[in-house]
Amino acid sequence: MNKRVLARLEELGATLFRINLSHTKLEDVVEVIDFIQAHSAVPVCLDSEGAQIRTGSLAEGSVSVVESAVICARRDAVAGDASAFNLNPAGIVDALEIGDFVSIDFNAVLVQVIEMTPEGAMMRVLTGGVIGQNKAVTVERPIAMPPLTEKDRAALRIGRGKGLKYAALSFANRASDVDAIREIVGDETFVISKIECRNGLLNLSAIAEKSDGLLIDRGDLSREFPVERIPALQKHIVRIAKVAGRKVYVAT
Repeated sequence: MNKRVLARLEELGATLFRINLSHTKLEDVVEVIDFIQAHSAVPVCLDSEGAQIRTGSLAEGSVSVVESAVICARRDAVAGDASAFNLNPAGIVDALEIGDFVSIDFNAVLVQVIEMTPEGAMMRVLTGGVIGQNKAVTVERPIAMPPLTEKDRAALRIGRGKGLKYAALSFANRASDVDAIREIVGDETFVISKIECRNGLLNLSAIAEKSDGLLIDRGDLSREFPVERIPALQKHIVRIAKVAGRKVYVAT
């Protein structure tokens, strides 16, 4: 954090500072909010982790895996290397099934689940590459997940106590997901639902009605749709937002 950077961003017209909970530890949330509020009048937005799967910690920060190797997504906590690592949130390994195709780190690596064992999910590497820690993981079929993590809930409660009036819901899947964040942040908070998955598009109008704004995450959408479809999907989302009278933001 740098107060000079904050001041310069404010001078240049920044209207919102986002705290990305996917990359901010819960124990650091209070400090970050306090620092921004002490050095800037720009409002702060807490951006939830949401219903997403990510890689866990890796002993050396990243690992290389080669085609045809077998790696294990473990149930128990491990340091993380080229043979075994964890997935977050905890317990998500049990949602995997034999035959699932799983892309890791924006398609840097593609694996397929070949066996479920007491240790975890055994996966064969179909396309080798480098896996980073805390990177996005996409399963080819929808995986039912809660709209907010326990960390999200705790951080949003902190934010409300600090007077924050903006919150972003990552990977909004359905209208009830917006209700879930509203229960914590209150009706006076401006809720931005991020459209970045297939279900979010399927339930777009209902999500828009419950939200104050929509954000189009073109990067995450491109994990579930061919990149050449993204411009048309972007126009569709903007059109639905306008019909609902909601603000809409285009990102990544």
